[in-house]
Amino acid sequence: MATQEMTDRIIETDVLVIGGGVGGCPAACKAAEHGLEVALLEKSKIERSGQTGPGLDEIGAYPRDGATVLDLMGRFPGRSSDPNMRYRVIDNMLWALEELERLGVNMRYVDGEYGWMPWNGLHSKDVGPKVQLRVHWQNVKPEMAAAVRKRGVKVFDRTMVVDLLTHNSKVAGATAVNTRTGEFIVFKAKAVVLATGRVSRHYGPDAPPSWKYKMAYNFFAPSMAGDGHAAAYRAGAELTCMEMAGQGPFPRDAMLLQPGQFFQNDGMTGLTLNWKGEELAPHQEMTHYMESQGMLPIYFSIENLPDDFQKRVEVHIADETMIRLKLAEDRGFNPRAHRYHLSLRGVGNGNILVNENFQATLKGVFAIGDCGGAGGGGGSPTAGFLVGDTIHKYVSEAGEPVVDEGQVENQRRAALAPLAVKDVNEGIEPLEMEYTVRSMCEEYGGAIKTEGMLREGLRRLGSLKKDFMPRLMAINPHYLGRCLEARNILDMAVVHLQASLERKETRSRGWGNTFVRFDYPKEDPTYSNKRLCQRLEKGEAVIEIKEVPALKPEYAKESK
Repeated sequence: MATQEMTDRIIETDVLVIGGGVGGCPAACKAAEHGLEVALLEKSKIERSGQTGPGLDEIGAYPRDGATVLDLMGRFPGRSSDPNMRYRVIDNMLWALEELERLGVNMRYVDGEYGWMPWNGLHSKDVGPKVQLRVHWQNVKPEMAAAVRKRGVKVFDRTMVVDLLTHNSKVAGATAVNTRTGEFIVFKAKAVVLATGRVSRHYGPDAPPSWKYKMAYNFFAPSMAGDGHAAAYRAGAELTCMEMAGQGPFPRDAMLLQPGQFFQNDGMTGLTLNWKGEELAPHQEMTHYMESQGMLPIYFSIENLPDDFQKRVEVHIADETMIRLKLAEDRGFNPRAHRYHLSLRGVGNGNILVNENFQATLKGVFAIGDCGGAGGGGGSPTAGFLVGDTIHKYVSEAGEPVVDEGQVENQRRAALAPLAVKDVNEGIEPLEMEYTVRSMCEEYGGAIKTEGMLREGLRRLGSLKKDFMPRLMAINPHYLGRCLEARNILDMAVVHLQASLERKETRSRGWGNTFVRFDYPKEDPTYSNKRLCQRLEKGEAVIEIKEVPALKPEYAKESK
């Protein structure tokens, strides 16, 4: 069967950007400015999609005010990604700031000036230089969307990626589904840029334990299902650090006002207390939490901060999480006087393995932002600009993409299968499947990791994939998108537990970079300056320990 007969539309382009957030939009703009034909897929709408869709209150940190690139790399160590890539991102962040404003994205604070504030090193009490940029960024996505459309990028809103297409170990494009019309679309592309954010939905939500509350998440957008990670992995690209689940003490009930913005406002932080009210070390130190089991529960409090601090926080987050102020008020919770109960949570980490130029191990694939290990409101646009500014060099030598008709047919069947499930008594709703996956990750791969727990978790996830995934039901194309998300979440949960089983040690690197195995409580020198990498070969998982690249000498001796 010819490709034309298996698909509703075929789109040919030079560059396909998957994900229209603050990384994907700059990448698309820059690539288009170099004269390339660019298509952008976004499962939502680029005007309000991604982590910053509802707004953002701060981004950073920038190499300024006496802080060098190496200073910032040392205080925010990353997730064992290529240090040369991270150096390039931090070194170019001020340039990216100028580029954003050139696109029409307003980066100024309420008084028309840049809102630089002290950066205290992620909850540390040592106030650092003013490198953190305070923003009222409620218009960032509409402004980026306008810039994308102005440059002639073909935007496909409400279009969900299914899988990447490959030929001779090189990307040839991707398949996708329009979640409003149900169209199955083939994109032929010489290069693909993945910008779909991090994997953040294989652990439990912050809402009460019911799958119907799935969309209530803390810190990360509920859209982040690991779509780019999953598509890259199934196509043969390598992932790395997928065992590092970003575990940290988070609010047990974040339906109240989240304390995320409390940590860095004006260089001040609150208190971390045990149940007796005794102060503990800054709570990003995971080992301190683990060693304090006899003093649980642990709380976070802002009772030590100035009287006007709460009002300043409200001003800062006016464009991001104001609804939580209302929720807190309705429930009688006063964040100024009450304490937050913290529990050990996983929030998703790991990324597609890339080199310093953001190239994945599958030729023609580039991963930026949290897909490639350089994310956040500052890192994602910078990575997007850097890739968009150079991808024309790869495209000029890539040749015409060759589409494998067998791949197209297999991906079409996998994508549209849930529409054929009609029995409501036998069918499974995608959100129910997702909640089951998250519960298993919490139970068998959460705060308490042991070989037995991890193996049992993998057994149960395997049963889900074999016996229950075929029963996923989509009552309309919108639900079809949720089914594709559930598939990606399940695949990434398996990858996460496989990596966690392989890593036999406990290691603390601060916030978001701690790995705890109760049956291996000590560090194993085997993993020093190493990272776990995993890929699929003929349907089987291959996991290897690889050296983290050394920082180039010209970067290591910089002093700017």
